[in-house]
Formats: sequence, C-alpha cells, structure tokens
Amino acid sequence: MPRRPFNRLLPNALLLVLALGGVTLSGCAHDQSSQQGYAWNYMDSAEEGPKLAYGRPNSDDVVVMMACAPRASAVTLTATGLTGDEIALASGRKVTRLKAQAAPSDMSEGLLQARTSVDASALRAFRRTGDLDLLVADDRHPVDAAPADQRQVKAFFKACEA
Repeated sequence: MPRRPFNRLLPNALLLVLALGGVTLSGCAHDQSSQQGYAWNYMDSAEEGPKLAYGRPNSDDVVVMMACAPRASAVTLTATGLTGDEIALASGRKVTRLKAQAAPSDMSEGLLQARTSVDASALRAFRRTGDLDLLVADDRHPVDAAPADQRQVKAFFKACEA
C-alpha cells in the first residue's frame, strides 16, 4: 500500500490505515508512540468531518483516531492493538472507560472502536492539558500532545462542539 498523508484518506480507508499501520499496544506501543515523530494531527473536510489522529504524519502509522460530526457531542474513538471490549483513556487522574467493539476490518485484529461524549472526563482533561494515556491492564501508554500539537487538539474539540 503506498504511503500517503493521513489527512487525505477516505472514510473507509481510515479503518484500513489503523489496521495496517497501527502499533500493538500490548507489546511495544509505548516505546514507539513515545519516540520522535509521533504527533496529533487535526483534519476537517466537508465529506468526513473533524478528525484527530495520533501517529506519524504523512504515513499510515496511526495509533488512535477520534472523529465527530460537526456540532455533535459524540466522539468515535478507534484504537489499534487492543484486545477485549474496552478502550480506557486517562488524563492525569481522570479516567474514562469505554465499552468498545471490534471495528470491522479484514486486515487486522485488535482494532477497537467506541463512542463517547466530548465531555467525557479524560477527553475534557486532554483538551485542557494535552496529556493522554491509553490504558492497557495496569500499563499507561502515553499519547500526549506536544506543546505544538495542543492547538490541533483544541481545534478538533471546538469543531465538534461548534
């Protein structure tokens, strides 16, 4: 599959990108996601609506993707490399545990999807601080927004609420 920027992907391709390029959180995602080159990227198109992805820009390597419809209070969260029926997020002391389902994909296992409110406690704290961890069992895997990325995070949540 040719590499292309994740801000130009079509809706069905988003799941494929997450399936093919995602990192396995249960193994070494914390090593990969904390390395240089991972960032939050905000995208908004008339066809797809607002999206916020954490991964390597201009690649298929995406760890987590958030999407919403403009002026909607719901966020769809898709994460790679997870098993079970839960996506758990933490920002500081705020933890949000979401009932998740396997996202439809013929390409990969461990692709989970959940829906929540933009006001979920961990997302609200993430918006404010830029700190976010994916929780796997008792392990925290940081996907924090660098200071340069915080504008991207705030723009996504503003678009979802506008």
